[in-house]
Amino acid sequence: MSLISVVVPVYNAAPFLAKCVETILAQQVPELEVVLVDDGSKDNSLEICHKYAEQDSRIKVVSKPNGGVSSARNCGLDNATGEWITFVDSDDWLAEGTLAECLAYMEEYDIIRFSTLDVFGNGRTHKRPVRYTKDWNEAFRQVVGHRTMIGIAGTLYRRRLFAENNIRFDTNIVYGEDWLALAQAMSHSRSVKTLSELYGYIYNRANEASCSNTISQEKFIQSLVVVRRLREMLGEGYEEELKRSRCYRVGMLIKQFGCKRTYHALMENLDRIDTINLRDILTAKLHFSLRCRLLRLWLGYLAWRQ
Repeated sequence: MSLISVVVPVYNAAPFLAKCVETILAQQVPELEVVLVDDGSKDNSLEICHKYAEQDSRIKVVSKPNGGVSSARNCGLDNATGEWITFVDSDDWLAEGTLAECLAYMEEYDIIRFSTLDVFGNGRTHKRPVRYTKDWNEAFRQVVGHRTMIGIAGTLYRRRLFAENNIRFDTNIVYGEDWLALAQAMSHSRSVKTLSELYGYIYNRANEASCSNTISQEKFIQSLVVVRRLREMLGEGYEEELKRSRCYRVGMLIKQFGCKRTYHALMENLDRIDTINLRDILTAKLHFSLRCRLLRLWLGYLAWRQ
């Protein structure tokens, strides 16, 4: 068993893959395992994976037919052997010393979270800190309520959280699936450590083909599907957090597509999603601009349903 397994889903990532792998291999931690899962790439990504595997025995290469990033991450979970596991996308990388800084917290905690630094093509950077939390309850409520980083990356997990609870990434969801997996893993954990000042995950905003850099109406609808799944999973006790997440996601729809298109998208998908009502808009803890945006949608709803 390795100490840390790093799962890297790879698909047509040739321009970025070398830097990704090299920053992982440069992490000064004992017993490191790197699982490169080629998801049916059409470029020479698989060739690059094998080249690194020949040079470094810590690398394991798995090749599979194309099935999407969730399928690739699930394959990585099936092949990882580490006591701890983390996920790095093939166009992103880890800052120097990131995993080593986490070592001191491994005995006490089940999950260790650190912050993200966005790097753009022009060299500009933007910090996205994981919000500091004093205990598990606060950390979990922030994730459910969309008040901190909600992606699967930038986090170390005890691998048993996934293995013992059969947690997998939902291959039917392409936007928000990592939020759901993060919440599921956290729900089975006992303790979470947040390292807000450690900007260890470097997110490559220069890759315009990245799923996170491309938007669509269906993606935001799928994030509301995730809110529904979270509500069904959690039951009672998280109403305020889920209310805020619904409002935030609907607000993103309005910002990108306008009130009328958002209204029609919500109406067409009512059987799949959790959507908002007037009570949510008036009582959720929201920024003033977001509340105004949602109220404009509600006023439009009153007119369009006539």
